[in-house]
Amino acid sequence: MKEQDDEPPPTPLVNVSGNYEYLTEEYYRCQDAELAGAALSSPSCADALDAYIVPVALEKAAMAGLPVPDWFLTNEYFQPPAVVDAVNPFSRRFAVVRTEVECATAAKQLSWNFKYTFCVQRIHEATELVEVRMVAGRTERPDYADWASLVYAVFSVPVAAVRLLRTGPVLQFSAIGMLPWRTLTAQERRWADDLVRRMRG
Repeated sequence: MKEQDDEPPPTPLVNVSGNYEYLTEEYYRCQDAELAGAALSSPSCADALDAYIVPVALEKAAMAGLPVPDWFLTNEYFQPPAVVDAVNPFSRRFAVVRTEVECATAAKQLSWNFKYTFCVQRIHEATELVEVRMVAGRTERPDYADWASLVYAVFSVPVAAVRLLRTGPVLQFSAIGMLPWRTLTAQERRWADDLVRRMRG
């Protein structure tokens, strides 16, 4: 009787495209690798969804011990200042809302006329947004090296734009976004290529 393990397992997929959005070609590449029985798909479909759905990402980060802001889901009025993210299948938009006047506009736009919920992160008046480009747990910004390493360890997304909230010396995790391959620097591409080599053995 022929052995069933004669065929080698599928080559691990290490997807460094930087875009793992649900229902895109790159998301389906990860899904195909998993369905084919690849020993490893980086990121997995679950990793991508956990990272890109803001309230899920906030909860996952908090459970891993990363500092996060107070946040809640709503489709109604909220008080500024806040960072507000759309939570629906058709938008990845967000807004920084600092005045009462901006609240109604942001709520209407990000909820698709109050059809979907949105995620509200409470911030202070002095809070600034910081974007950290992260590739395989590394960043070209030395002062955020620890954050890049921690976010990669928690979310397993190889290439991402990490949004942080800075209030004075305090930093909090806020969200993870896409960082397309075409925008990577030469150093970032070297880090991505090195990750692919290491994970494929």
